[in-house]
Amino acid sequence: MRKVTTLLALALAGLPAAAPAQTRTEPPPSEVGHDLGPVYLRAELQNLFLWRNDADFDRSAPLYDQDGQSVGAFATVLRPIFTWNITEHVRLYYESEIGLNFWSKNNPDQQDATAADVFTMKQRELWMSGEFLDESLGLKLGYGRFRDPTGLLLNHWIGAAQAWIGEEDTRLGLYVGQLPELSHEGIDVRDNNFARDIFVYGARFDTELARGWRLASALHALYDGHQPGRERWLLAPIVHLEAGEDELLVSLDAMLQVGQAEGRTLDGSIQDILAWSGQLHLSWQLTERLKAWPARLELNALFLSPDDAHAGNGWQHAALHSAKNRSATLMLTEDEIRDWYDNADERMSSAEGGFYQARAGLFVGDIDAMWPLAERYWQLHLVLGAATTLKPENALDRSFVGFEANLVSVFEVEPYLVFHVAFGLLVPGGAAGVLLNRIDPDATDLMWMAEISATARY
Repeated sequence: MRKVTTLLALALAGLPAAAPAQTRTEPPPSEVGHDLGPVYLRAELQNLFLWRNDADFDRSAPLYDQDGQSVGAFATVLRPIFTWNITEHVRLYYESEIGLNFWSKNNPDQQDATAADVFTMKQRELWMSGEFLDESLGLKLGYGRFRDPTGLLLNHWIGAAQAWIGEEDTRLGLYVGQLPELSHEGIDVRDNNFARDIFVYGARFDTELARGWRLASALHALYDGHQPGRERWLLAPIVHLEAGEDELLVSLDAMLQVGQAEGRTLDGSIQDILAWSGQLHLSWQLTERLKAWPARLELNALFLSPDDAHAGNGWQHAALHSAKNRSATLMLTEDEIRDWYDNADERMSSAEGGFYQARAGLFVGDIDAMWPLAERYWQLHLVLGAATTLKPENALDRSFVGFEANLVSVFEVEPYLVFHVAFGLLVPGGAAGVLLNRIDPDATDLMWMAEISATARY
């Protein structure tokens, strides 16, 4: 009965202002692709090289160390994308990802689908969409990339149903979705029900406040029942505000998380949730003003609230996050050249139910300076970033996570062929050693990396 009451309370709280993560029904625009009448085909093939001198900041040799401590891989990823335009306003969309396949592991000659070396394949997106009533009413159903207005909480590939009404500049939308979780799920439909699922739902409102000022606001609701006796619900009001034009653009993201979780305290009682997160972004185009200086500067600041110093008490203040943000760093946060699923903000956090949570909190600040060289064919990026915890007591009283410097060259032979060459250095602080090292928490040895990507687009 308590669970039914919780679901009803969530529904009543979420319906007036709950949040759809996105209302776009078409794939992102691209310079490349091939129009085959009702079918639009795109594809992206990426070959990668990565080398790091270590996986953490500790050179201590384990008792058995024949494999060494460095990280290195050649890998290939293929993303085929199909759009079937049934009519002018109704379409089907499919996207898969064949990879990340490592040359040293995944065997294209392997025919056993259960073998450890079989090719990796992800079915990423599969949805239908349509616009009706002169495109003032829209609908989208299926699996897709689902993102809240900030991307800080929901930035997942999930199944969702979305509907919205309004024009392009002012739009109100509703959604309901589920995050995949294997608790009490089976192949037969009789093995599935709504008892141990993770639901997200809500509403979102987008509008243009004034010339150059845009607002996206939302209220998300989360019900996580995949662990018996540890059910969790959450309400998250979210605001994304951006202002400016092409030369100068500023955006602010803010999120509050309020809720409760059962069985999370040391005595097994209910734990109250009150957390927050936010990020700032500034993009400044300097090409016309200072031609001898960087053509574009981008500044980012990310904040994830920490828990208090007492784990398992009646309060949880560490924000749930998606580990996807606007930071330009390649090791402290997600590597946008290719997500290797091992960025520091993920590894510093615990993972549960599709979300990450960092008890020590996190601040990441970075700057990305870009020079255009050889007209549009060569871009040179200098990325500098630093990170600290916001609650050192949860990292053995260590606060500084590290300083990162990257030099990234982007060579665009033409829109169909792009090369990335990146060199990076991460100078760790005491908090990085405590949270990431596997043997000696006091070690803070340097980490450096090299990465090359060759991407062909069709």
